[in-house]
Amino acid sequence: MAIASALRRAPRAAAAARALFVALGSPRSGRVGPPHPRAAPVAPLSSLSAPQPSAVADAQLLRVITYEISRAQLDCRNRNWAKELGEGFPFEIRDKEGTNRITLTRTHQDEQIEVEVLLPSPVDGAAQDDGEREEDDQAEDGKKQGHAGGDVPNRYCIPLTVRIRKGAAASCLEISCRSYPTGFVVERLEFESAGGTAFSDIPGELPKALHLYLGSRGISTHFTYFMHAYMITKECHEYLSWLRKLKGLVKG
Repeated sequence: MAIASALRRAPRAAAAARALFVALGSPRSGRVGPPHPRAAPVAPLSSLSAPQPSAVADAQLLRVITYEISRAQLDCRNRNWAKELGEGFPFEIRDKEGTNRITLTRTHQDEQIEVEVLLPSPVDGAAQDDGEREEDDQAEDGKKQGHAGGDVPNRYCIPLTVRIRKGAAASCLEISCRSYPTGFVVERLEFESAGGTAFSDIPGELPKALHLYLGSRGISTHFTYFMHAYMITKECHEYLSWLRKLKGLVKG
């Protein structure tokens, strides 16, 4: 129920943070950077007035930042993920503050599995329809698992990349997905070999077979549901941390 609650709060809790991370640059940078500068409009000379004292402007900015912090705190709370997930969760989570991604790792038989997960992104209508069709397909195949919060709309998705390496083999299978709260779409299949081979238009029954392949390694609809709750919470905390740093910088 706690994870379902986080997902239902997602559009409000993450909207400001999502806009922030879009403004902060490429999601592949792996860290939060300064916003891109934008040129200020030039006002007519007749409309220019005497500048406000810096102390007044600083106080106003601090009031706004403090208000934003108070709003963000309403949606951010510390979560005991180990307790919520239970002992059966097979992945180890590596989450570094100030980044837009987390990494999950596990060993499955002779395989080393790594999942890289990015912060949520809004989806357009076509992508939303794709996600809903994929969830319907998974439900028909009996792969969709029951859980609370299934009414959460696909208004956002999480990019995730799965890398699977067998034993000491030099090659690595890489599967890129677009994840929704209750399912995921396989978008790209690649493996490291002689120069690498990648396909983004995966035909026929292969996507369904890949769902089974990933599900047997713990990457199922339950996994993607948890990932959305976790990343929404992370997004909120990253935004709150950024606001606090900004406040400290303005105060000097």
